Order: sequence, then structure tokens, then C-alpha cells
Amino acid sequence: MARRLCLVMVVVALMACSAAAQDVRGVLQASAAAMGISNVKSIQYTGTGWQGMVGQNFTPDLDWPRVDLTSYTRTMDFDTMSSREEYVRVQGNNPPRGGGAGFPFLTEQRVINLVSGNYAWTLNAQGQPVPQPAAAELRRLEILLTPYGFLKGALAPGANPTLVRRNEYGGRVSVVSFIALGKYRVNGTINDQNLVQRVQTWVPNPVAGDLYYENVYTNYRDMGGVKVPRFHQHQDYDDGANQPNVSGGDHGFGLETVSAVRVNVDGAALTVPDVVRGATAPPVRVESQRLADGVWLLAGGSHNSVAVDFRDYVAVIEAPLNEERSLAVIAEVNRLIPNKPIAYVVNTHHHWDHLGGIRTYVHEGAAVITHEGNRPYYQEVFRAGPWSLEPDRFSLNPPEEWSEGYIFETVREKYVLADDTRTLELHNVQGLAHAGGMLIAYFPKEKIVVQADLYNPAATAPNASNRTFYQNLQRLKLDVTTIVGIHGNPAPMSGFVQLVSRPQ
Repeated sequence: MARRLCLVMVVVALMACSAAAQDVRGVLQASAAAMGISNVKSIQYTGTGWQGMVGQNFTPDLDWPRVDLTSYTRTMDFDTMSSREEYVRVQGNNPPRGGGAGFPFLTEQRVINLVSGNYAWTLNAQGQPVPQPAAAELRRLEILLTPYGFLKGALAPGANPTLVRRNEYGGRVSVVSFIALGKYRVNGTINDQNLVQRVQTWVPNPVAGDLYYENVYTNYRDMGGVKVPRFHQHQDYDDGANQPNVSGGDHGFGLETVSAVRVNVDGAALTVPDVVRGATAPPVRVESQRLADGVWLLAGGSHNSVAVDFRDYVAVIEAPLNEERSLAVIAEVNRLIPNKPIAYVVNTHHHWDHLGGIRTYVHEGAAVITHEGNRPYYQEVFRAGPWSLEPDRFSLNPPEEWSEGYIFETVREKYVLADDTRTLELHNVQGLAHAGGMLIAYFPKEKIVVQADLYNPAATAPNASNRTFYQNLQRLKLDVTTIVGIHGNPAPMSGFVQLVSRPQ
């Protein structure tokens, strides 16, 4: 009797699972039909909009700075998980405050991003492929975050989507979820008109941890039988409902107007170039160079750090990119300057590419020296919460000091680290449009200044940041012989003076 009862329960459970699977599949198929993509293998849409420079706001409480997209085209093939994204971006009438590669854009910039399966690349100015292996996973995921890619991904064999229903935006909606690429939970909200109105997930980020990534779709209209929305993307959360607003960046992308759409496009399935197929992500390299007695440049990648040897401790200027970079730099610091703790890590500014490795130093026992305006935001960055997608050492083994507030030394206009071996001055750069609370590091004895994003020795014409940097050197009466950049190689002060003396 007991065995028969168990068999009945198993059969009932299986029937319930089958009914649930049919229910969610019916929701997805109805949406695909309403969206006009039931028989679509590939799609291309073109329009205009804007792009947010994510992680590059002027101050942490403001939104990501924007640029205009004067043209935007995305072509996707769902069977091969291929995408070709092409756009032209210009500064437009957007305020030139904040950062990002090339920002502010004095001339238009053309970008082509491609992915096919596990391979990602771009095209240089000559049209030649440039491998970007580290970008492949996110670009594949972004296909599934479009309304069309979401439906195709959720209906794909093995997706095993689940379904819940709730009230949202004044109506009853269906929320369908599945696990993409083995680890990303993708949630899609389908409204009572069977249209996809939102797709959300979380992606790993060395500053935010599990970074919220959301696309919102509104204002649908029919274009040749396909429903096409207004695209609006959020990356991270805006704390605007709270005062003060600690973290304001969240608007990542908007396609405001779609002018054309095509389906089952020839050539949508991309062929991976051989140079891309054979490429792998380069290993982290740290190349040390002695700048002066007890002062070392730690280069070897796109971003540098500087190690400073004091009598009883070490200070490191800048912790860029991510934990992997910081661990490699820390290992080199320990080799160059053995048996001394890294007591301080100096952070020039809050942009994510310069902030991404800082948690590693706090885990190591260092205190953070940064501008006072950054502290509320950095307290969020150092929150000892779980990072589920790519946990770092700080999240796995949070140090006690983070909760006690012992990890910060803040700067308003000037801060000095000194002992009988050397002096290191930190100064706030006034009047800068790139980032509020930017710090430069100055060694009076060595006549060295360390700066981030304020001078590139390869520049042929001065920009606003160059001029502001020069004005601050004069205001502070700093006697400088050598300029050391967080990007690029050290350069003589004389070359910088020649640059800023040229007409803009």
C-alpha cells in the first residue's frame, strides 16, 4: 500500500512538472508570436540613442556621463550566438564632465563589437580584427538580454525555464527565468499583451561585485510584423531615493528611436577570423622600474601602480582594474621591498578602472587614502557582502577593520605621508572636469609627480585636463622634473610644458 501511494505521488509530481513546463512554454510561445519572431533566426535593427560611460561619473553621486549615438546597428544570429554591434558616438550637447576612453569626444568615434560563440573581437581603423577574448561571455549574454534573444534563449533546448506571476506596473505579468551560460540567472517580464517589457540579470564586476544589469522595453510599435521597442538599460543601482545619494550611476544605454528592422538577415552568422580563434587572454604582467631611491613604477599592463618604501611600511599609489592585477602587484612589491607591510594604498580617483583592485589591498591590511568626497561611496564598495558570480578574497574572508571604519584616511586639499626616509604629498586637483576629488602624488625631494588621466606623453595637442593639471602644478608651486602616469611611461616635465604651450 505504501509503495503504491509513493508511486501515485511520483506520477502526480511528474504530471505537475509537465504541466508547469507546458505553461511556461505556452507563455513564451505566445510572446514570440505577439513579438513577430516565432520563425526568426536572425534580426537586425538600426536607430539612434545614447550611451553611458559606465563607471566614469564625475562624482560617485552622479549618473554615468553620456554621449550621443548618431547611428546604431545590431545584427544577431540566434543559432550561432553571433552579434555585430556598430555605432558612431559623439559628445553632442552632453556635459563633458566625467571619464571614459576618449571622453569627451572632440571628434566622432566609430566602434564595432563582434562575438560568435566563445570568440569576441573588434575591428581597428584599417578593418582588421583585434581579438578581445575577455569580452566574449558578456557579449553572448547581452544577446539574451534583448527582447528577441531572451525569448529564443528561454525556448532553447535545455533552458528549463520557470514561471511566476505577479502584479507589476499596474498589470498582471509573467516572469520567466532561466540560467544562461551556466551561471547567469536571466529574468524576463512579459506583460498582459505578451510583450517583453524587462530583462534583468547580474554580472561580475570588480567594484560592484554582482552588478545589476537591466534592460527595460517600452513604447512598442509594429515594424513589418515585428514589435520593436524603445531600449533603455540600467547598469548598477541609483540611490536617488536616499539622501544623500551615495551611488548615482545607473543609466548605461538607450536606443530611443528605431528606424529600421530586418529579419533572417544574410551574413548574420559570423565567421570567426583565425587570429581571433587562436587568441587567449594575456597573462597579468608586472614590470618594475626604479624611479628613485625607494620609489618603484609597477607597469606591464594598461594601468600602473607606484610603490613607495618608508622606514617601517610601504605605500602603494593606485590599485587599478581587478583583484588579479592587485595580487600580482602586491607580489612584486613584496619582492622589491621584503618584510614590510603595505600600510596604505593611495587612490587617485573613483573611476572603476582605477578602483577595481582596491579591495585586495584592504584585505591585505592596508588603509585607503582617498579624497573625502569618495568615502560614502567607498563604504558601499567595501561592504562585506557575498559576491556569488566571481567572489574575491574580501568577500570570502572579510577583514574586521572594514566595519569599524579604520580603513580610511581622507584628503580635502592636502595630505602628507612622511618619515625620516622620504616625504609623499597628496594634493587635490581643483577645477578638473574629468573627476571630482582627483589626487596627485608629489615627491618633493625626488621632484616626481604621479598623476592619473591628466597627461599622456603621446598627445599632440593639449586638452582641458592637461591645462587644468598644469594650472594646479603652478598653483601648488610644485617643483617637478618627472611626470609618472598611471597610464604610459614616465616623461620629463619639459615635454609637458611644451604640450600645454601649444594652441588647443
